[in-house]
Amino acid sequence: MSDPKDELGQRFEDRRPDSEDDPDPTANTSNTDNLNNPSNSDNTSSSREGGSSKKPGPDPSPDSTRNRRQVPMYLPDEQADQLNSLYEQLDGRSKVAGKGGIEKHADFMEAVVDFAIEHEEDLAARLDIEMDSEHS
Repeated sequence: MSDPKDELGQRFEDRRPDSEDDPDPTANTSNTDNLNNPSNSDNTSSSREGGSSKKPGPDPSPDSTRNRRQVPMYLPDEQADQLNSLYEQLDGRSKVAGKGGIEKHADFMEAVVDFAIEHEEDLAARLDIEMDSEHS
C-alpha cells in the first residue's frame, strides 16, 4: 500500500492547471510568470509604496519604516487624539499645498521627536528640570 501523503500529493498535482498537458510539474513555468506580474494582480501595495517590487507585503528595503526600531508611546486618550488630529491637520495642509501629504511615522513622528530633541531646554523646563551650564 502506498503512503497517503504521496497519494494526496499526486491528487494535488493532477488538479494543477499546468499538469493537463505536461506531467512534469517543473517543466511548465508559463503560468508562474503571471503570479509575479503586478499588472495581473489586485495587489495595490506596489503602487502605493512607489516601488517596483514584485513581492507583495512590506517594503524589504532596510531603510523602510517597518524595519526601524519601534518605540511605544503610552499616551492618555486625549493626548493620543490630539497627536492624531495634529498629524491629520498637517497632512491635509501638505496635500492642499500640492506636496502630496506626509507619512505618519516616516515624516510626522520623526519630526515630533526631532523637535523635542532640538528644544531640549524647553522640554526640560516643561518637565521642571534644571539644566546645567554645559547644556545652555
